[in-house]
Amino acid sequence: MLEPNEKAAFDGMVCRLRADDPKFSQKVDRMCRPRRRFYQTMAILLWTMAPFSIFYGGWTGVFMAIVGAAYGGHLWIKRGGGGGQMLGSSARRPRTSSS
Repeated sequence: MLEPNEKAAFDGMVCRLRADDPKFSQKVDRMCRPRRRFYQTMAILLWTMAPFSIFYGGWTGVFMAIVGAAYGGHLWIKRGGGGGQMLGSSARRPRTSSS
């Protein structure tokens, strides 16, 4: 945890850096954004793989299908397309004054 004066100094440095180098600031902002398209693609891939793992994997395949389908559901909710967030979920990052 930073002291208030250290936090103010750090925020000043960040503001100057964002003003001096807009490409760097765009890269940092892009890294902080959730990758919704990737999450959606992985969820669909996991759901389509589940029947194949059940058919070819036997009991182990059933277990892997359950795990894969559950994680696919987690990714689907994480990407923001599952009918809203669950209660108590903190998947979204709070916005800061520099964002």
